[in-house]
Amino acid sequence: MSRPGVRLGRARLEFDPPLAPGRLIRRYKRFLADVELENGQKVTAHCPNSGSMLGCLEDDAPVYLSRAANPARRTSHTWEMIFINNGWVGVNTMAPNFLAARAAEEQALRVFAGAREVRREVKVGPHTRLDLVVERAKGPLYVEVKNVTMVEQGVARFPDSVTTRGAKHLETLMELVGQGAQAAMLYVVQRCDARSMGPATAIDPTYARLFHQAREAGVALVAVQAAVSPQRIRLTRRLPLAE
Repeated sequence: MSRPGVRLGRARLEFDPPLAPGRLIRRYKRFLADVELENGQKVTAHCPNSGSMLGCLEDDAPVYLSRAANPARRTSHTWEMIFINNGWVGVNTMAPNFLAARAAEEQALRVFAGAREVRREVKVGPHTRLDLVVERAKGPLYVEVKNVTMVEQGVARFPDSVTTRGAKHLETLMELVGQGAQAAMLYVVQRCDARSMGPATAIDPTYARLFHQAREAGVALVAVQAAVSPQRIRLTRRLPLAE
């Protein structure tokens, strides 16, 4: 495993241009959030998170938004993070995919050792895509990435709502391992108040069962913590797995 803050610290996402500060008014219809910007302007931002966001929603909490690259987009901003429990929580589910790809390119985790090429959004079945395929001399590594924002008593939990899609990803990874391939599930915890990571059994017992089955079947389950700030998001350390 790489040492915390050395190789993992190279896997980072810098915000340029700078993010816009504001206050959360409300999140609704899953993918929308009303925000009052620092200058008093009220905007509707895209919420790039399909989960319940349990434990990381609070009215009037500080938030940061990025401006949409396409000026013609219906929502002018994208919600990136919220300040909860004395720290920033990254809510954009696309950030972990970027960070995972960078970590693979840098071989920042043992599971990525020997990486030669990293391909994103790879089709592995008629109706299934995985976030990454890491090409190595010893064969490809199939990787799915999940964003984790819920923490209970120091334990990061996934998912924060029932996810049939997430369950399907675990089943796909187990199928690949059964065919002789190597596969990994990478959980990126975008907040700093977690000491470990495990499945949210009370919320989705099916996913929790598959989580443990996948681990026993040989799927590498890896949890990493990210330090989130308005300037950047960077991977900092691995987290141990919890029940």
